[in-house]
Amino acid sequence: MLLSLSILTMLLGIFYLYSAEKQLAKWMYLLKPGTMVIIILVALWGMGDLPSSFSWWIVAGLVFSILGDIFLMLPKDRFIYGLVSFLIGHVCYVVAFLYVPGGGEVKIWLTGALLFTAIFYLVKLSKGVFQSGGIPLLLAVTAYVAIITSMVWAAFYSQQPMIVAGAILFFFSDAILAWDRFIGKLTYRNYLVMIPYYLAQYLFAVSLYWM
Repeated sequence: MLLSLSILTMLLGIFYLYSAEKQLAKWMYLLKPGTMVIIILVALWGMGDLPSSFSWWIVAGLVFSILGDIFLMLPKDRFIYGLVSFLIGHVCYVVAFLYVPGGGEVKIWLTGALLFTAIFYLVKLSKGVFQSGGIPLLLAVTAYVAIITSMVWAAFYSQQPMIVAGAILFFFSDAILAWDRFIGKLTYRNYLVMIPYYLAQYLFAVSLYWM
């Protein structure tokens, strides 16, 4: 079943990217959340008969992510709603990663590198964010950067390569999305955002099979 769902995830993701490239709106509205539905099924299939707290928190993070996807693709701008949905999803992931058995200390230099990256990127975004939505949006984006950075830190704490890879991919995807929205349009934006995003969510879902 995992293999079948994995292939279906890949195919739907490819079809979504094709739809986005050709601006096929109806297919985009179907395939973007549809791909996440299959990833959630991957996670549910991996929960087993006695789901752990880690499993439930991962599924919760996936559910809030699909809500974020839906808000962000609506014709009328629902960016704040999407941002809050993903923020809650990242909180779920942070909790999940802290539940991973065998988690350990994150090296100080790595914590410092994450903080530096988050602050540097937030400074780069701040002008465009402020121009787009003033202080309220700037505060919301600052909170989001803080929580997604915490999510990456928690992934390193878990000491699970699959989770770490997923967290880094998620951070990269969101960084590209923010750059495109607040700094300047990127030519291959859909590919740079959605491929690492789907890979990240898939890795989080598949991690349930080994936890």
